[in-house]
Amino acid sequence: MRIYFNSWHDEEVQISAVDRGFMYGEGVYESLRTYNGLLFAPQKHFNRFKRSSQILGIPFKMDFEEFKSILLCGIEGMKEDCTIRVVLTNGDGKKPAFLVYVMELQAPSSDLYTYGVSIGISKLRKPDESAIPAALKTTSHANLMMARRGKENFYEVLMLNSRGYVAEGLMSNVFLVENNTLVTSSIDTGILDGITREVVIDLAKSLEIRVDERLVDIDELFNCSECFLTRTSAGIIPVRKIESRYVFEDEPGGITQLLIENFRPYIFQRSDLWQ
Repeated sequence: MRIYFNSWHDEEVQISAVDRGFMYGEGVYESLRTYNGLLFAPQKHFNRFKRSSQILGIPFKMDFEEFKSILLCGIEGMKEDCTIRVVLTNGDGKKPAFLVYVMELQAPSSDLYTYGVSIGISKLRKPDESAIPAALKTTSHANLMMARRGKENFYEVLMLNSRGYVAEGLMSNVFLVENNTLVTSSIDTGILDGITREVVIDLAKSLEIRVDERLVDIDELFNCSECFLTRTSAGIIPVRKIESRYVFEDEPGGITQLLIENFRPYIFQRSDLWQ
């Protein structure tokens, strides 16, 4: 692991025990990755990171070029693709602390894309937008930890919003296929505007697949013909089982497979995702 804290380090760094990120959870983050050694969607991640800092009121004066330069320095010389975690805490309340962690990407096995994953549904609801904006990526994961409790055997756990509609996973966005239409929870459901989610929607439209972003009822999870997740580190992940209900037995559905097959070729032809 490499860590940036004022400069790059190949070993551990020291951060104050009274840092407000540690004491009070006053911190925001973004998780990025590389494909073939290239930073994926750095501008989009930077924009979300800056937005989170503004929501929480933590000053962040760095511009995109400096941000990108630090990340490029961190991944330089890495032989494998990387996961990059960028963190900003409120420091001592006067000077924020900016950190970057670069780790070798723990890529999912190919079996995951062939056989899919099992997901559960949490009884714990997402906080209402009036309390905690979904656009805020905070380092405080108390609600996610509580939602995971008792569901540890599932790859992912979905949460409903305060009104009972399907929102998102703890670390992913969710898509369904109904009547050959790709369905996903709309932003006004109270979900994070996932970057891979956005790219998959654009990919689907380019393949002339109808996309419906809207409020999704929980019953639809148990009646859909296909289901998959999207997340930065793994791309598109087919869902084999939702709680006790099998979505597929032998192989993922046709639309899921089509999107998986076209995902990498599509992102590499999108020059805006690499700038």
